[in-house]
Amino acid sequence: MEFQDLNKDMVVFSYHVSPNFGMEGDDGGFLLELRGNGNLKFVAYRLFDEIKTMKIFKLDREETKEIFDLLKGSEHIWRQIPEKLDNHLNDGPGNINEFIFLNGKKVQAHNIRKTWLPGEVLRGGPYYKRFRKVMKYENQVMHIFEGIARVLKKKEIHLTLEHCRIRERYKVKITWIDKTKQQSRI
Repeated sequence: MEFQDLNKDMVVFSYHVSPNFGMEGDDGGFLLELRGNGNLKFVAYRLFDEIKTMKIFKLDREETKEIFDLLKGSEHIWRQIPEKLDNHLNDGPGNINEFIFLNGKKVQAHNIRKTWLPGEVLRGGPYYKRFRKVMKYENQVMHIFEGIARVLKKKEIHLTLEHCRIRERYKVKITWIDKTKQQSRI
């Protein structure tokens, strides 16, 4: 796939985070999805996939290409990452993190985090021995994710694993709020 082949039906990058525990109506995470035509969809959820807010923004061709090039240049890395990553760090409620790269590779992780591998090597122990490959793959995903976040930050879009803040003045194209889910005031 080349940049000129991208269109509105192709996902360049997608990130979806949702809690693995909660009650109906709680914060359900968000989705940020960049399409080949530069459309950047942001969806905030309540638990059980109820849409709280949906907004669509437009990235310039240059920013879309920069993210595409970053993913294309690291394709040899992310193609090798397993589709499911679990570091078994479940100390209670956590998150499910799902990444999609260039319309084809999906990686789902549980409580993904960046690990300083030299420190883990020094500590040694059974956790390092058992999960060193998972930690390596998580670091690779995080490196790509952080690169994408740096590109988005230039447009005042602040993306972390837990949050996404987009300035409202940033070329809003469509805003949709489900009014049927809001309580009416009498």
